[in-house]
Amino acid sequence: MEYQKQNESGSQVQIPRVLEFLRSVPPFDTLDTNELTHLASRMEIAFFPRGQRIVNKGDSAFRHLYIIQQGAAEISLVDDRDEELLVDVRGEGDYFGATSILQDKPVMFDITAHQDLIALMLPAEVLQEVVSKHPVFRNYFSFSLARTIQAVRQSVEFQRPQPIGQIAFTLDMFMTGKRVADLMSKNVLTCTPEVSVRTAARLMAQHRVSSIVITGSDLYPMGILTDNDLRTKVLAADVSPEVTVAEIMSRPVHTVAPDAYAFDVLLSLSQHGVRLLVVIEGNRIVGIISEHDLQMETGSSPVQVIGEIERTTSLDTLTTGLRPKIDRVLEMMLRQGGPVKHLVALVTELNDRLTLRILKLVEQEMERKGLGRAPVPYSWMVLGSGGRMEQTLHTDQDNALFFSNVSAGDEAEHKMWFLKFSERVVDCLERSGIPRCPGGVMASNPKWCHPEDRWQATFMGWITEPNPHTLLMASIFFDFRPIYAGTEFPNMLKDLLLKEIQTNPLFIRFMAKIALSNRPPLSLLKRFVVEKSGEHKNKFDLKMRGLNPMVDAARVFSLALGIKTQNTFDRLAEINQRGIIDSEFHADLREAYEFMVYLQISRHLNALAKGEEPDNFIDPGSLNSLQRKMLKESFAVVSRLQEIIEFRFHTKKVEI
Repeated sequence: MEYQKQNESGSQVQIPRVLEFLRSVPPFDTLDTNELTHLASRMEIAFFPRGQRIVNKGDSAFRHLYIIQQGAAEISLVDDRDEELLVDVRGEGDYFGATSILQDKPVMFDITAHQDLIALMLPAEVLQEVVSKHPVFRNYFSFSLARTIQAVRQSVEFQRPQPIGQIAFTLDMFMTGKRVADLMSKNVLTCTPEVSVRTAARLMAQHRVSSIVITGSDLYPMGILTDNDLRTKVLAADVSPEVTVAEIMSRPVHTVAPDAYAFDVLLSLSQHGVRLLVVIEGNRIVGIISEHDLQMETGSSPVQVIGEIERTTSLDTLTTGLRPKIDRVLEMMLRQGGPVKHLVALVTELNDRLTLRILKLVEQEMERKGLGRAPVPYSWMVLGSGGRMEQTLHTDQDNALFFSNVSAGDEAEHKMWFLKFSERVVDCLERSGIPRCPGGVMASNPKWCHPEDRWQATFMGWITEPNPHTLLMASIFFDFRPIYAGTEFPNMLKDLLLKEIQTNPLFIRFMAKIALSNRPPLSLLKRFVVEKSGEHKNKFDLKMRGLNPMVDAARVFSLALGIKTQNTFDRLAEINQRGIIDSEFHADLREAYEFMVYLQISRHLNALAKGEEPDNFIDPGSLNSLQRKMLKESFAVVSRLQEIIEFRFHTKKVEI
């Protein structure tokens, strides 16, 4: 190797080549050329042949930060039985020595060249200077995935748009989102409850606003009067304009905090069927935000689409005419960015509204055809990601139907009606763009359309007599959620399930074993493990190998602890509250899950832009270096969660 510059220690560095390398390594890529050149001039190059010990545990604090330019380093320690345990393998672009330097502590591990290794060595005092000067370095070397993601927001690769197919989809869309305070109107018109409707209307006209908030003596909103209220409750109802606003105002007032995300507003507007929210901070009105404000920001609104869904009276229009609008709104909102939990909740909300309308219209259709309405109350259940409110653009159907218990003589006839009903609903959902489940987990399948007592017996049997098939079914069905509930049975069944599981610890151990079936696609050398041949050669399944292991682990803990919530984010938060995982690891899990879902969504959008069918396979070569690093760290977090599952539930002693 030829060298261009020799430093004080006698080793040499080739400045241009070192600069080129450092510009691809976070967080060094945040520095300008002059500063990066200065750091490169202070560095040395070291070579360690394979098998050479670089440092030993207990050695005095590192004098250099080692940045691996080529090869790999093995991090290990010796346990109480004098057995060497592999802790980590670090490769190109990784570091070692930062913790020792920044905390002034002796070396914590043995570090050996796993392969022939070339490393850049940055003096400890220079690293300390950079860390003190640049917070992004301090955060980055904190060794927390959550804080690392905070740090890389400032990196060059984070700020630079990353083209994916025809879409300029950036990390910024994943990590940031508009807040209510950015979009709300701060000029809120208010009045007291004894003011007449006529006076309130005049005030609204004078201030050119479409609403007025009614407040009490404490200035907290008691109600709201809108243009729509004036039309429907006064003019159309022939009510005197001299009545007080208290008599016709809409209440309760739905509110939101100024630091909430715009997606919080979208979900609240959609769920409550209103067009505006009052913004409250410390029991004080600070603004108002409407559907129109969001439309101005995004160019469209899910609330509009929901309104069209609920007004549609034709199944043909609902299943063909509205789907393009739903897809456009979903794609637009997903590209706008925001917390992933809210993104997928919005997808779920729109799918829920669509399904509810289909259920109603199919019932009416069957009645017109002389088949009658539902013979007994029923509940339409969504399962899997729908049950967890975690649907993305590429989501197939997973559903089931519970109907009220009937006499043995009537069961077959009633079941036949519900199967015809379910087949029509499933067909409409398919034509609406939600594919059928390849495994047949749908209410149109006689296996998954039963009276309530049969469902209870089935679920209890899965718990008391588990086998590989029923454990797989439990992982799908036990995340059930009623979109439409004609009885209280779904809630009662959830309570019964959790109670029964507490008395069957072996079932939980089996579920834990199943949850470890899919491991993250990362080798000991921290290289991605991809398919070697076939349609998906050089790719891995992000859903199967990254997302599902975390979803499964969260489910296992929730069932074991009797946690009723089903959303993975909420489950992880509750597991943290129960003390199973600490707050820092919880933050890492949340960030890892969000990042993987972000990648999944980006792939789906890319496929749609190309007119292709979305899937969950990722080619690591299509990711930039920062995305690859974050994904590797996310997989490492998932692996750590699986280790906790393995230890807590003694899965190595379980055979299924």
